Amino acid sequence: MQSVKKLTLAQQIRNYAIAFYQTQRNAFVILITLLIALYVLTGPDQADDMITAVIDTGVLSRLFQYILLSTFVWSWVVYGSTRMILHISPVGLRINEQCDQLLRWLPRLGGMIPALILAYAFWQPGNLQPYLLLLESGLMLVLFRWVEEHVLIFAMPKHWTFPERYTSFRQDVAELWQHRLGRLTLTVGLSLTVFLITLFSLPVEWEIARSLRPTAVIIFGISLFTFWGGLVVYFNDYRYRPLVALTGLYLVAVSAFNDNTAVRRATAASVPLLSQRPTVEAHFTQWVASRRQEDGDTIPLVLVAAEGGGIRALNWTAETLIRLDSIIPKFSRHVYALSGVSGGGVGAVFYTAFLRDVIRAGLSEKERIGHFDQFRTVIRDDYLSAVTAALLFPESLQRISPFPFAALERGKWLEDSWADSYDDNLGFNTLDQSLTQLYRTPAGYNYNLPSLLLNGTLAESGQKTITSNLRLDPDYFKDVVSTLDIVGADVPLKTAASLCSRFPVVTNGGLVQKDTLVNGRIRQYGGHVVDGGYFDNSGVETCIQLLNNLVPTIRRLDTAGNVTIIPYIVFIQNSNTIGRLPQKRSIMQVVQIPLLGFFNAWDNASITRDNMFNSFMNRFQNPRTNYLTLRLAYNDRYPLGWFLSDSVARNLSQQAVDSISLKNKEVVRLRAAFGRLGK
Repeated sequence: MQSVKKLTLAQQIRNYAIAFYQTQRNAFVILITLLIALYVLTGPDQADDMITAVIDTGVLSRLFQYILLSTFVWSWVVYGSTRMILHISPVGLRINEQCDQLLRWLPRLGGMIPALILAYAFWQPGNLQPYLLLLESGLMLVLFRWVEEHVLIFAMPKHWTFPERYTSFRQDVAELWQHRLGRLTLTVGLSLTVFLITLFSLPVEWEIARSLRPTAVIIFGISLFTFWGGLVVYFNDYRYRPLVALTGLYLVAVSAFNDNTAVRRATAASVPLLSQRPTVEAHFTQWVASRRQEDGDTIPLVLVAAEGGGIRALNWTAETLIRLDSIIPKFSRHVYALSGVSGGGVGAVFYTAFLRDVIRAGLSEKERIGHFDQFRTVIRDDYLSAVTAALLFPESLQRISPFPFAALERGKWLEDSWADSYDDNLGFNTLDQSLTQLYRTPAGYNYNLPSLLLNGTLAESGQKTITSNLRLDPDYFKDVVSTLDIVGADVPLKTAASLCSRFPVVTNGGLVQKDTLVNGRIRQYGGHVVDGGYFDNSGVETCIQLLNNLVPTIRRLDTAGNVTIIPYIVFIQNSNTIGRLPQKRSIMQVVQIPLLGFFNAWDNASITRDNMFNSFMNRFQNPRTNYLTLRLAYNDRYPLGWFLSDSVARNLSQQAVDSISLKNKEVVRLRAAFGRLGK
């Protein structure tokens, strides 16, 4: 009898490498989705904070049960999709012992990986969650083996029989449907798709995504993309039917027709006309008159610049403003304008809306301070789940549709989640009203609120955009695009907030455009407004432009002896202020280094601008302008997305109490300007 020749270790490694290449050539999409999931769930600071929020609720919490459930679904999708790709009608596989083993084990191992990824994401010493996820991973392997041995539909064949020649699309469809496991995978995958898209397309006010929290929403989304990626690859034939390439070309082609990002307009009859917006000069004159008590008064004028930085900036901006409100009497009354970028702009909008509502409710300054805890529930809410669900589910339908559906755009879901939280926690629908309505009262214009200058960037030209309740003078705001003038109508307050905070990937650009007659033909001009941090993440430049606009009136009032205005620019900074050198990054540096350079330069540019503006203001004598910076002590775990764990939120709030106090020389200097008020 002829003996079987024993392979050397090198030969076995070579055979396994060839077998792995052959199998992964077909199943590469599964590997890609797992790698993307690994990065999304473990890489960004936002992911780390999302996991921390689940850990803080305990191992028996509802949120952790959702993680276990979604991971269970994801594991089965990976297992079923891998078997669909590898076991049903693949072509060109050379079956040997090593290939046979991989065909049997790759689906099982792939189905274990989701729980392993989550175990790594949850890994913190002393916590039970990662061990339970490791247990789930092991149980999935046991479950896969059990169903293969005891459930006929999952049984592994003893021998593989694959076609030698490439098959037609009709043959592949028939093969998939006739194969019992293929039919089950297809049916379950399509049913899961319909269920998840329907579930996460329900109104934001129902708070479906917010109940699950973003980690579980992301896992369900990865499951869906795993199934559909596997289905496309199953039908793909790179020689005769390159479905992957055709799908990519189709998505690019329809993107020219399905842009659904046009911003909302406020067109109700109660919305004031844009022409009724006051100019800066007229507004400032009335603002001073409403605060002057007698000739010779000294009035502090506070311009606030709120730096961008996602929900980190939102919370630090709001916490800083309510803290200043608490320790400086009449502070909010003397804040003339808030210049906000990204999350800092959203914080400015929330604060201004809160001021309007407590004033309308007839609350005194002391009573308003008592409502700050209710306000904190708004700024700390989960705003990531809804926009993530929109990105992964309803907006997936928009990407394949040749027609635009405005309701499917994820930026609008983020806006609605802001308005819903504000209404739920404070009992006012203020964010659903228009920007200009915020300043209207039955008696006329409300000069007790700070004006808003919300900074964005026009992607097509790189120009700064400003959304404001004021009419801006182009002589002082040079090359600045007024979004309301481009839209030709007012916008809801929540939309105004989004026009400064459309951070890349999480949200898309908001389309502003107007019809313009060119050579007898009507053409649409405008563009997509993205995050203001692309242009200037500090917001200070806009404060300086506004101050230059105010200077002639300030000097005129001072010369006439009517009133003395003392300007203050307060920069609320939350970006990295640590000057130490970082550790080098070498892995995938061809891709990683350009991205790190862009985003970190974006995040740190405000430090350079802060130093430059501070030096500039020291030379600004007429009127003498004071420049103050209130910094957040930087922490790498503070996320830039739209979700904040309770522990980080409490830390930010405590930092506001500790650093913004009368022990802070800059705060004491600011408070001194209010010392003569009321005397």
